[in-house]
Amino acid sequence: MFGTSRFEGHLRESSRELFSANRDVMSSADLLPTPNDVDVGDVDLFFRGIEEGLINLHPGGRFNTRDRPTADGRWGLLSRSKRGGWFNAEYLPQLAAYVEAILDLGYPPERVLFELPAVSLQLDLAILDDTGRVVVLGEAKRSTPALVTLALRAIERFGDAAPSDETKRRGDEQRQLAWRLWAVAPDFTWLIGPGHREAFVTGIDPLRLESLPRLPPAAELGLDHAPAEQLPPPRLA
Repeated sequence: MFGTSRFEGHLRESSRELFSANRDVMSSADLLPTPNDVDVGDVDLFFRGIEEGLINLHPGGRFNTRDRPTADGRWGLLSRSKRGGWFNAEYLPQLAAYVEAILDLGYPPERVLFELPAVSLQLDLAILDDTGRVVVLGEAKRSTPALVTLALRAIERFGDAAPSDETKRRGDEQRQLAWRLWAVAPDFTWLIGPGHREAFVTGIDPLRLESLPRLPPAAELGLDHAPAEQLPPPRLA
């Protein structure tokens, strides 16, 4: 159900820890079944990230990546529910892409950002150049088929013009993706789902995505050198 017994064991222990700290809102320490796909390759990258110090675990399923860590873990693999711990499925493929970008494609962790804040348009993943410009925009979803539909419909609806301010509504993911692409104008877009990472050369005016076999390694883009310090989230809003 959760990819591997090791990963499921980690989530079960995290759910027990979450329950111990939240008995006022949780009536059970159970790990709830997930309807989402959990890819074994994503799980392997998750544990590689831990072993290489890119992901740091905290009690209750909390975790940090190398950028912007907090004392108790900035993000959570689990959410609280009355019946137990609920797996936040989107984070696993997102973490797998984060680890792959650094360990397999050679991008220094100082230029790879995970789950960016509102000032950075809440991008799921971003790889920056030395000036802080977003070269790679990563969009993650818990379902791979949803990714394909998302990209196609975003271009169909907003290929010729960016959504106006009035159309940046929550819940309309096609509008949100088109808005981010128009606003950021990345060189590459990385669509991320369970066991799926598809790269596109990206252009705007008109908005277009041209599929690539894989995201180019850092050396091909001249981004394999580490900045002097961790690059901060760019101000895009």
